Amino acid sequence: MAPTWSAANGAPEPQDPTTTSFTITAPPKTDLWRRDSSPEGDVFDAPYLTTSVPVSSFKSLKVTVTVPWKTQFDQGGLLIIFPGEGGKGSGRWVKGGIEFFEGKPALGVVGTDRFSDWSLAPMPEGEQRTATFEAVKDGTTLWVYVLVNGSRQALREIKWAFLGLGGEEVIRVGVYAAKPTPDEGDEKAGVEVTFGGLVVKTA
Repeated sequence: MAPTWSAANGAPEPQDPTTTSFTITAPPKTDLWRRDSSPEGDVFDAPYLTTSVPVSSFKSLKVTVTVPWKTQFDQGGLLIIFPGEGGKGSGRWVKGGIEFFEGKPALGVVGTDRFSDWSLAPMPEGEQRTATFEAVKDGTTLWVYVLVNGSRQALREIKWAFLGLGGEEVIRVGVYAAKPTPDEGDEKAGVEVTFGGLVVKTA
């Protein structure tokens, strides 16, 4: 049976995003970010598309992201939301993709538990607009990779990802786009992120 996909915060609802390329347009002043415990500091209003998978079945999530970045923090990539209460989106989540930072795109990963922790790595040489990301479950750990010439290069190891979760509990996996910073001179413009090759592997 094909998975059922759900859209949130204005994302489109393709019938099966694993069979075709698609775009998500992020309006300005949207993000997935938790800077502190206040309601204002917990932001989860970026458009995203996910499907639900039991923890015991999930193996990996892979997607190719293509970007037209030009404004600080324009971003898009894969997203994993873990079960739990708290915040406007969920208790814990991980995102990994391309993010525009200080005038150029970079590989960014954010792991959010109580607060969001952010890491950056350079784009692979010669791939300044497109990159393929894969998130892989390894026991209770989640690894986030960028694929370069078919080989995985580790970006982040998240040890807490599946700790304390029973196999019957459900995570949501998919993709997102966000635009925290409005364009100068056009504060209503969004950013359009293209996704392709979306694959969710399950046991």
